[in-house]
Amino acid sequence: MITGASSGIGRALAIAFAHEGARLVLTARSRSALESVARELAPSETAVIPADLRDPASLASLCAQAIERFQTIDILVNCAGVGLYAPSFLSSPELVGDLMSLNFLAPVELTRRLLPSIPAGGAVINISSIAGKVPLPWLPIYSASKYALNAYSDGLRMELGPSGIHVLCVCPGYVDTPFRKNVLQGEIPAPVAGQKRFMITAEQCAEATLDALRRRKRTIVTPRIGWVLVVLARLLPGVLFSRMARMNTGTAIPPPGS
Repeated sequence: MITGASSGIGRALAIAFAHEGARLVLTARSRSALESVARELAPSETAVIPADLRDPASLASLCAQAIERFQTIDILVNCAGVGLYAPSFLSSPELVGDLMSLNFLAPVELTRRLLPSIPAGGAVINISSIAGKVPLPWLPIYSASKYALNAYSDGLRMELGPSGIHVLCVCPGYVDTPFRKNVLQGEIPAPVAGQKRFMITAEQCAEATLDALRRRKRTIVTPRIGWVLVVLARLLPGVLFSRMARMNTGTAIPPPGS
């Protein structure tokens, strides 16, 4: 099962798994977009099940339909996610709730519901972000959701160790996807938008994910150069965070009563 399969990394993963001969459950909100992806995967056996993962009833129905169709779900890929380019103090509770529901709570609930159907040797793959290892000041709430997903992945891996179910956490950097067009609020700062030197394609991210799954990796950062940023955040946080803060155009704190 691949969530967020209608575009971007989710679509690329669907194509990559289909090439490996996998039977697929694809989910996202748009049926037409999912059916378009499914046509690309023919003759692979593919079930298209639209769902809004922020809606508990829709999520539960998705799981029930998937299990009814295939009985076992060998690999669960939690890929659906959304961004929020806004200062934390200007992000409404409703938008924060939507983001956390999709980016963090949905993977937790999907995993809880589907675990009984994942056999030994299966896997849970959580598509996180480098923002889950290095907080990005232009995506503070998004970063928090991915930090939570990373911690959950590490904890889940320890929980599932005896069961033989593997947990892989994938932390992409800048990936060429529709992510920026689909954010809940705001726009990426211009200085950041121009930093495309290390941008990768969704297909490259999918390839790295399947390679990591084959090798039973715990966590990957793709492209690998991203590990430099992670190390700098651990060893020289003051220097790195000061520079990142200067790249962020930011927004002034509103005056009282505004």
